[in-house]
Amino acid sequence: MQYDKIFLIDDEPLINAIQSLMIQKHFPETELLRFNSAREALKNLLDLDLASTKLLIFLDLNMPVFDAIDFLKELDSQDLKINPDIYILTFSKNPREIDFVENHKLVKDVFSKPLDAERITSILQS
Repeated sequence: MQYDKIFLIDDEPLINAIQSLMIQKHFPETELLRFNSAREALKNLLDLDLASTKLLIFLDLNMPVFDAIDFLKELDSQDLKINPDIYILTFSKNPREIDFVENHKLVKDVFSKPLDAERITSILQS
């Protein structure tokens, strides 16, 4: 699938850099916006006029203060004009966290970090 914008949301600088390279390699024509904070990404998402935008979000599950679950709950409370495709990235094995995100309507899948070529290829083919 082709996307207009990709949000990469991860608080770990090294992981963020590695994943950025992988994403840019497989989505060279797509604008990539990197965020170290889910709250900052949410603010950008709500501020941008994305009504006709195909948006892909890679979202780290565990972040300090405002994590992926907070992000998803906040999205649920908003009147969004778009339905982004969200992929959760995590090292977590916590069944409660994983169950919540796997069952969220906007979450397409949950992947272990870091992203690899196989995962990105599966997203492109979906």
